[in-house]
Amino acid sequence: MEMMGSWSAVFSLIALLLVLLAGSLLPRINAGILAIAAAYLVGFLTGTVDPAGIAKGFPDNLFLMLIGITLLFAIADKNGTLERITALFLRLARGRAALLPIIYFFLAVLLSAIGPGNIAAAALLAPSGMALAVRAGVSPLLMAILICTGANAGAFSPVAPTGIISTGLLQKIGIVDPLIPLRIFGATAGLQSITALGAVLLFSDWSTLKHPVPETAHISRPINRPQWLTIFAIVTLIVLVLVFQLSVGPVAFVLVAVLWLLGADRHRASLKDLPWDAIFLLTGIAILISVLEASGGLTLLVGLIADISGPHTINAVLALLTGIASAFSSSSGVIMPAFVPMIPEIMNQTGVSDPVDLAVAICAGSHMVDVSPLSTLGALCIASAPVGAEARSVLFRKLLLWGLSMALVGAALAFLFLDRPF
Repeated sequence: MEMMGSWSAVFSLIALLLVLLAGSLLPRINAGILAIAAAYLVGFLTGTVDPAGIAKGFPDNLFLMLIGITLLFAIADKNGTLERITALFLRLARGRAALLPIIYFFLAVLLSAIGPGNIAAAALLAPSGMALAVRAGVSPLLMAILICTGANAGAFSPVAPTGIISTGLLQKIGIVDPLIPLRIFGATAGLQSITALGAVLLFSDWSTLKHPVPETAHISRPINRPQWLTIFAIVTLIVLVLVFQLSVGPVAFVLVAVLWLLGADRHRASLKDLPWDAIFLLTGIAILISVLEASGGLTLLVGLIADISGPHTINAVLALLTGIASAFSSSSGVIMPAFVPMIPEIMNQTGVSDPVDLAVAICAGSHMVDVSPLSTLGALCIASAPVGAEARSVLFRKLLLWGLSMALVGAALAFLFLDRPF
């Protein structure tokens, strides 16, 4: 039985690798469809998951959130509201496009930290931010990275959902100092900001700082009724999510229905702009990853590198392990609850005296890879990009590479700032 379990884990890992390789090397093929087929194939050949169990891996919440939020902002795009938003943010950036991703980074930090959390912040900012990047000639990759990184930089605020989860897990292992959540928030925000700075240095088009963006977005015509309705809907979405803590997806669906009834989306043109290729891609990969978890592939992947830690590298190894695992599973829902309870035993075995460093390594490491389109944050940015299927596929591959590389970057930063070798 143990041999069968081990074989199932290896087979599921190979299946995931082949799907990701096919999606990267063959951009005209939707990797999500391949992933669904691979999930059923793995389940059938290994006997670890039956078809009903595979269907349960469908990410229904992510699916509804993607549909609702992209529909709402597709309406905003079709009736010209996004052009108004573009003009506003271009004015805030003083007409210099290179400042736009930086503005969105700080907006994401703020929105995430004041209560709704990283997913809600990304859901609110990704549609307008990605559209704005394309319109203003800014790298969509940079905009996606800074939105996701900013959202995660604010995620461990003590009043944000992820910060609350972290505090609760620490309290269960006897760490009740009220200042520790603030230390974790500050440390994780600092590490995330370092990666954001790296992205700005790598991907910014500095020529846009010298040459103002043409004033084409500054529309002189008065705002019409559909645009006012859409602006009101967007403001309502923000208020209901931030103030009343409602879920983004259902609120977006209600607002879309209201806009349709009031005629803000003539001929329901927004339906034609739904990014079905991205939705199939993201939901298909999620289904395969659920099979990976059920077959033991995730446990095997972590176990392959679990023996390389030592007293002077423990934080780097924790960041690496949680980063790799988080690429295929929920950061706050699976990885943190699995690793944070290990902190007391790790301290006993390694002689580490400060649990905060270990907690920061786990929290930051598990969330740095969430820029990847395999995560909800990256998925929202991919789905929100107003580009063709081929360009979206290229963006997917680049964002995937950046996100997965954050496992190594997170480990390096943990080694420098938490293990402190110098």
